[in-house]
Amino acid sequence: MKWVARVLAIIGMLASVAFGQGATMGEPPHSQSRVVVTSEPGLERVAHQLELAADAELARIADDLTDLPQPAQIKVVVVRDAAALATIEPSRGAPPWAIGIAYPDLGVVGVALHRGADVEDPMTTLRHELAHVALGAALAKVNVPHWLHEGFAYQHSGEWSMDRAETLAGMAWFHGVIPIAELDRSFPAEESPAQRAYAESYDFVGFLSRRGRWEDTADDGDRWPFRRFLAEIGHGATLDAAAQHQFGKPIAGLFEEWRDDLQQRYFTAPIGLIGLAVWIACAILLAFAWWRRRRINRRRIALWERDERARDVAIDRFGIASIAPPPYVRWPGEDPFAERDDDRDEPPDVVN
Repeated sequence: MKWVARVLAIIGMLASVAFGQGATMGEPPHSQSRVVVTSEPGLERVAHQLELAADAELARIADDLTDLPQPAQIKVVVVRDAAALATIEPSRGAPPWAIGIAYPDLGVVGVALHRGADVEDPMTTLRHELAHVALGAALAKVNVPHWLHEGFAYQHSGEWSMDRAETLAGMAWFHGVIPIAELDRSFPAEESPAQRAYAESYDFVGFLSRRGRWEDTADDGDRWPFRRFLAEIGHGATLDAAAQHQFGKPIAGLFEEWRDDLQQRYFTAPIGLIGLAVWIACAILLAFAWWRRRRINRRRIALWERDERARDVAIDRFGIASIAPPPYVRWPGEDPFAERDDDRDEPPDVVN
């Protein structure tokens, strides 16, 4: 069976060269799926699992893109390390910090299993990159801002991270929100400066998807205003026109509303929770003190019981208590407790 696997790997590498993907990618059997997954040798099982789930994920993403064009076919390339992502389309390259890459105009996606020592979930990455390709096909005739692309992809990957939450909290506390007009220019080639732009894009688009038609906290939305917003953009409307029509405000107004929501979540709300945190801390300390006191008492009782058992055993065996009183030792010299003459009841003899 080993020689069969080797022959298949050679055939796959030759086929990948024909597709211009380099000699390290193995091609799986042809599929009727719209998503065809190839991989580096040794990753065939992962590629097969991704291909089985890809169509369902693509259909779920398409629910947000009603009445808009869909990608005809998507090619996914799975690599071990993120450093190989740049080789999938050498003329395009890939950001050095990326764990996945998408070229919506080419219908090509790259998924890496790990970046250095960090291991990533390939399905999460695939959902993110498929969303990029799906939105690119739906809004192919529109100049879609980068923040909308990134935010939409995040909505379909669910890749929550503590680092991103910390970034948003820092932006709320230190008033570091990037204005919407400058957001697209805030995706530099370095990873660290881009973190704020990514975090803001993800959260803002998530806010739009949940907002609903009206500015009402009780109206958490059924996602249809957001879907119609994307549909209007796909049919040629500007961002402001589509936002005004579906949300009742232009993008700038929605952005200010989101900024207030961010402050509420990461600034005002935590202050209100400080008192609750103090009460919880006090309750924990009281519970710990009670538990410690009970533990000490149980130890003391256990020692008493042990001493009693030892004494009972000594009495049973030897007829004496295990702890005998010390023998009387005479006080050296004059006995301080000896009876003195002046302490006698009878008066001393009087000498005439």
